[in-house]
Amino acid sequence: MNGHFECLQVAKVVAPKKASLAVAQEEYDEVMVQLNAKEADLKEVMDKLATMEAQLAASTKEKQRLEAEVELCTQKLDRAEKLIGGLGGEKARWTEVAAQLGVQYTNLTGDMLISAGVISYLGAFTMVFRDRIIG
Repeated sequence: MNGHFECLQVAKVVAPKKASLAVAQEEYDEVMVQLNAKEADLKEVMDKLATMEAQLAASTKEKQRLEAEVELCTQKLDRAEKLIGGLGGEKARWTEVAAQLGVQYTNLTGDMLISAGVISYLGAFTMVFRDRIIG
């Protein structure tokens, strides 16, 4: 009977502990479900963060490319302004040269006539005499 009494004592001690274990196990399972849900949420947020960081890196790279392009365009614009400024003086020079060529073109017929006359008149004389007459 002593053995039966000890078994009853053990059952009295173990039964509340088993009940506590069952309650604790239920709480653990609930907490684990919540933990898994929070971990899933965390993974989703981390994935969004990774996507945003990738977009940030791409945007930063694009910004740097555009800044370099702006710098290059600014340099080209400065060079173009210098070239246009330098060509402004060329325009005046070319206008003057064109006017001189126009005058020479107008005088060309008379110059050719005079040259033909000099060649035909002085052609019969010696080189020394022609140099003395022309010079």
